[in-house]
Amino acid sequence: MKKHCLIIVATILFFSHGVFSQNPPPEADVQFWNETSLTFPLLKTTDGKGKKSNRIEGFITGNLRIGQNIQHFVDERIGGGINYIINKNFSASVSYLYIAEQPYKGARRGFENRLRFDFNAEKKWKSFSLKDRNRIEYRIRNSRSDSTRYRNKIQLKVPINRDGSEIVTPFVATEPFYDFSQSKWSRNEFSAGISKKLHKTLTAEFFYMLQTNTGTVLKRRNIVGANLKFKID
Repeated sequence: MKKHCLIIVATILFFSHGVFSQNPPPEADVQFWNETSLTFPLLKTTDGKGKKSNRIEGFITGNLRIGQNIQHFVDERIGGGINYIINKNFSASVSYLYIAEQPYKGARRGFENRLRFDFNAEKKWKSFSLKDRNRIEYRIRNSRSDSTRYRNKIQLKVPINRDGSEIVTPFVATEPFYDFSQSKWSRNEFSAGISKKLHKTLTAEFFYMLQTNTGTVLKRRNIVGANLKFKID
């Protein structure tokens, strides 16, 4: 009898240790993000002075995100789309993005097909510029219900020039997300950084971002990132 009791107690202790030793999902993470993009002309137009400019552009993008305190890949993305330049102040684009993610250790791996429509308004002055990107995205998600979000990114750029040439361009941006399936503002991304034109075909961005979320396990992400933007004229 005593032997049976010892076996039962040992079994309970073994399984309870396995349950309680599991780490709870984190509420915050430190991540590194990279996006590499290539933009190329599809249709050019010529104005009355003979100057050529892009009217329709194609683009492809690839993203890698390293999380779990910058130790493991947590998000991989690839996609592309078409950008229509209405005039020097307005443009619109449609794009597609495929996403595979596992945001934290122990989380179920997710897959997503994302359709996006953007309308952009931009105004440049001598010493700064403002850009307002309005995005609607439809998310087709594996093993989860689909959702639609609205995102409004406002970005301020202040170029620093010397002798008429750009040295570096600091920027700040904020982007709130509205989730129609939840009927609430579910996320905000605040970012600040610098961009630098390294070559006529290559611009680099380095930034810090604070992402805050509601209704998800990860409430906060502190992100450092580096983007590479290639453009063929």
